[in-house]
Amino acid sequence: MVQPSPYTPGAVARETPGRSRQLAEISERLDMMSATGRLVSRIRVDHGPRGVGKTSLLRQVEQRAHARDAATIWVTAGESAGLVPAIADGAERLVRRWPVKLRERVATALSHLELKVTGGVPGVASIEAAWGKTGGRRARGATREFEDLLVATVEVAQERQFSGLVLLIDEIQAAEPASLRTISYAWQHFQSERRFLPVALFAAGLPESVSVINAAVSNSERFAYRQLKDLPPDAAAVALANPARELGVGWSADAIDAAVRYAAGYPHTVQLIGENAWRHAGFPNPGATIRREHVELAAADVEEDIRELFTARLSKVTRQVELEMVLAMARLGDGPVRRHDIAAAMGKPTDALGVPRGRLIGAGIITDSSHGYLEFTVPGFAAFVREVHDLDDPQG
Repeated sequence: MVQPSPYTPGAVARETPGRSRQLAEISERLDMMSATGRLVSRIRVDHGPRGVGKTSLLRQVEQRAHARDAATIWVTAGESAGLVPAIADGAERLVRRWPVKLRERVATALSHLELKVTGGVPGVASIEAAWGKTGGRRARGATREFEDLLVATVEVAQERQFSGLVLLIDEIQAAEPASLRTISYAWQHFQSERRFLPVALFAAGLPESVSVINAAVSNSERFAYRQLKDLPPDAAAVALANPARELGVGWSADAIDAAVRYAAGYPHTVQLIGENAWRHAGFPNPGATIRREHVELAAADVEEDIRELFTARLSKVTRQVELEMVLAMARLGDGPVRRHDIAAAMGKPTDALGVPRGRLIGAGIITDSSHGYLEFTVPGFAAFVREVHDLDDPQG
C-alpha cells in the first residue's frame, strides 16, 4: 500500500502547531459570544509574511466557530470589487436555503444597502459594480445600512438555532479603504448600541495589514493586531511528527532533529521537508520509520524549491534603493537587524528607509521583527543574497 504524503506545502494545513496561544485567545472570544450572546468588541487581525500559516489559522477559527454552533461568512479581500459587497454576497449565500420569511428579512436589509450604494439598482452585483466604479465613495453614508444587514443576518441565524455570526476575512491587506472604514464604524456603533449582538470578525493578512488599516480608519483601536512569527523547534517537531503518526508512520529522533534544524522554524519549509522526506522514505506503510538519510535526501530537493522561491522574491526588488536596503541587511547578518544599522550601512538617515521598507514588506521580502528591527521573511534569504551578489559573510 502506498500512502500519499500527509504534508501540505502551499495548501491549508489541517493542524496549526505552535499557534496554541492564538487559538486559545480566539476560542475564549468565541466562547464568550456563543455562551452570552454578546458582541466580540474588537476586530482581531493576525498578520505575518507569506508561508507562516495565516490562512490555516483562520480556517481553524472557522472550525472552532462551527463547533460552537455559529454561522460563518468567509471572504477574501481583493477578490471582488470591494470587501463590503463581498460580505453582502456572503450573507445572501448563507441564507439562500433558509425559509422564505427569514430570507426576506435579509433581502430587505440588502435592498436598503443597494439603494444607498447604487441609487436603486437591485442586486448584490450592482453593489459590487457601483463600489468598484467609485472606490466605495458612495458608501460613505452606508455604514448604518451595512450594520442593519449584519443585524438581520445574525437575527435570522439565531432563529435557525445558530449561536451567532462570525465573519472571516483573509488577505485583509488587499481591502479598499472604504470597506475598512465602513466595517470599523459599524463596530464602533455596535460597541455602544448592540453589545448583545453575537457577532465577531477575525481577519488575517500580510504585515502591511496594520499600516493599511491604520491609514484607512481613524479609530484603529477597534482592531486587535497579533503578529504571527516562525515556529519554535518543539512546534515544528509536532508539525512533522503528528501527520505521520496519524498514518502509523514514525520519525526517528535524529531525523526529526535534522528536519527541524533545516526548516529553521519557517512553516512552509517544515511542510516541504516533511513531504520530500515522506517521498524518499517510499511513501511508507504503517509501522515504517522516516530516518535521517531520508531527511538528508529531502533537503537537497527542498533546496531547489527554496532557491526558486528566493529567486522569485529577489526579482521583485526592482528599485535601486530597495536593492541597496536588501544588500545592507544581508551584509549585517541572518537574523533581525536594527533599522539604525541598516541606514548607517546605506549612508542614509533612518527616516529615509520608510518608503523602501514599506515596498519590501509589501513584496513579502522583509518584515518587522520587533520595535526598531527588520528581518527577512524566509530563513536563509540573507545567505542567498550574499551568494548572488558575492558579498562577504558577516561571520567571516
